[in-house]
Formats: sequence, C-alpha cells, structure tokens
Amino acid sequence: MSIPVNIAVCGRFHYHNYVPFLAQEGYLQRFYYSHRFNRKILKDYPEKEKNLWLKEYLLRLHAKILKGKYQNSLIFHYISLWEEGVLKHWTKAKLWHVMLHGTALKILQRAHSEGSLTLGEPVNAHPYVFSQILAEEDERLGLPKRNHLWKGAQRIVEEIKETDFLLVSSKWVKCSFIKEGYPADRIKILPYGVDVSRFKPSPRKDNIFRVICVAQITPRKGQVYLLEAWKKLKLPHAELCLAGAIDETMKPILSRYKDIFRYLGYCSYEKVAAFYQDSSVYVLPSLEDGFAVSTLEAMASGLPVITTDHNGACDVIKQEINGFVVGIRSSEQIAYCLEYLYRNPLLCKEMGENAASSVFQCHNWKGYAQKLIEIYEEMASIKIAN
Repeated sequence: MSIPVNIAVCGRFHYHNYVPFLAQEGYLQRFYYSHRFNRKILKDYPEKEKNLWLKEYLLRLHAKILKGKYQNSLIFHYISLWEEGVLKHWTKAKLWHVMLHGTALKILQRAHSEGSLTLGEPVNAHPYVFSQILAEEDERLGLPKRNHLWKGAQRIVEEIKETDFLLVSSKWVKCSFIKEGYPADRIKILPYGVDVSRFKPSPRKDNIFRVICVAQITPRKGQVYLLEAWKKLKLPHAELCLAGAIDETMKPILSRYKDIFRYLGYCSYEKVAAFYQDSSVYVLPSLEDGFAVSTLEAMASGLPVITTDHNGACDVIKQEINGFVVGIRSSEQIAYCLEYLYRNPLLCKEMGENAASSVFQCHNWKGYAQKLIEIYEEMASIKIAN
C-alpha cells in the first residue's frame, strides 16, 4: 500500500523532474511549490498540485524596481506569503517531505503537531559549515566581511530540529550535518538525476580545446582558482569560457583576468545544453556545493569533469575514468588535470564517453523517484524514538 506523501518546496528546484513519477505510482498526495502562474507540473494530476505563485512575482518586481536593495530584509515577507498559502490549503499526510531552505518552519511544526513523519531536504552543507567556508573565502579574496549566517540560514537551523529524517544528495552534505550533531542513522543519501533526453553528446563543430564552467560567478563557486590555473597554463589553440550571472563582488576580481577567458553571459535554460556540447572539459571548482546538477549535465553531454571534494557531485566521479576530484582552492591541481587532458586528446574523449555512459545508466529522474519511494517506505516502517 502506498504512503500518502505531501511535498513542499518554495520554488521548484529539482522536484519538478520527479514528482510526476511519484504521482503515477500513487505516492504523491499534494505538491506545494511556486512557479509562474500559468505553469503546470502535474498535467495528468492537476488536483495534486498547488502552485502558490505570488512570491515569484513579488521577487521579480522587487528586483526590477529596487535592483536588489533591501532584499535580505524583505525576502522573508515574500516567503511567508508562500508558507501561509501552504497552511491555508493544508492537507494532512502521513509523511511530509519538505525542502529546508528557511521557508518551511511553520509547515514542519504543524506536520509534527499532527503526528506526521517529517523528511527534511537541505540543498547545501549544514549552515554553520557553509557560513564558515564563505567567511574564510571573503577573507582570502579581500572582500568586505559579510554575515553568511543570515536570517535564512538561522531558520534552516530551526527547521532541522523539526525533522525526523534528512534526505541529502551527497556524502559531503551528510558529513557536514553529522559534524554538527545530527544522527548519522537518520540521514539518507540520494544523488540527483539529470534529464538524459536533453543533455547528451553531440559532434563538435571545431577542435579547439575548450574548457567551460557553467555556474553563477561567485566566491562560493571558486572560479578564481580556475582562472589562476588557466593563467599559468597558456595553452595554444585552447580557450576558457565562463557562463552565468556575475555576482557584484566578483566584478573587480574578474577584471584581473579579462584577457584570458571568454564570457558567455547569463546561462539560460535554452542555451546551456549547447554550451556543453561545444566544449571539451567541464570544470566546477566549488568551495561548497551540496550537489551541483551542472556536473551531471556536463557528464551526460559527454564531458570529463574536474570538480572539488566539496561538491557533492564528486560522489559520481571515478578518478581518471570519467573525471577528476581535486581539493578546494587548488589552482595547481586544476592546472595539472587540464594539461593532462590537453596533452592526451584521445583519453579526454574516452573519459567523456565514460562520463555520459555512467550518468545515462544511473542518474535519470525515474530511477531517482523509485529510490525515493524506497526511502519513504523505510521511514514509514521505523518508529521514531521520543
């Protein structure tokens, strides 16, 4: 007998990829999310979804009129409208699966008060670990001190207390929560999936050794260490491309490297697949990433990947088989791996083929949903000790 599960996420994130499978299998009771008002995710099960879209438009209006000013102080007024919407359209369930993003404390508290099991899903490492890494990076880069343990992060800490179990995407995230005292036996790991019909290998249009990084350009994503590596290499018939919105704090830093990379602009959903297919290697030098789905997208597109041990997606990397895992802040290791692939083009191609094969076999969203159902079943069979 299937378990009635409610899923709540203030946004849609990766959930929209797999909730149709849960609905089809009879496990999804209600899916609360926020997206454009005219978008539907469960077209075959419209009664199971509730799109609380107002928050999305308030954020866009804020960005257009105030250009990001006062966002940290006002964002939770917008989010609270979404949370209140869930409470207003409440449906009881045996199990609540809730994204931990500082947006669902009241939801979790009400679910617990009704005796429901709660499964919290954090996107990143524990807020204390996360904030420490970012504070250290600000200091290294000479940036003004900022409070990375902001209101949203503090709310996540409160949300964690209301969870019976955690669902995390990687060993990196699990270890960060264990470090901060969360019981290891109540943490379930489930790596993300990828749309293998959209991201797939394609013949190259040229033979330039093209290295690409697709991510918001911020201190957290570590692009500065890739730029340092590329600056040292000076490889002929090769280019480095960065795609993604640029954080204001990074603009002065990027100006130091303006002659050694090509900026592809904001990475829209429509463009990203073509970016991967036109490249040779994907590099994501993150200082912290719960599980960067772009890693799987690049692998599915036939690229070997170089990433760090602080990107949870490193769990799917087999060293020197489909990519490389390096330490954080290591431009030397990145440079070594890039030159190795540059000097061995046949190996680079073979590793890309291995990457695509491994992702196609193990990381599709239907398989993700099937494994998630197993976790739901396991949770329901375990009596939580008071």
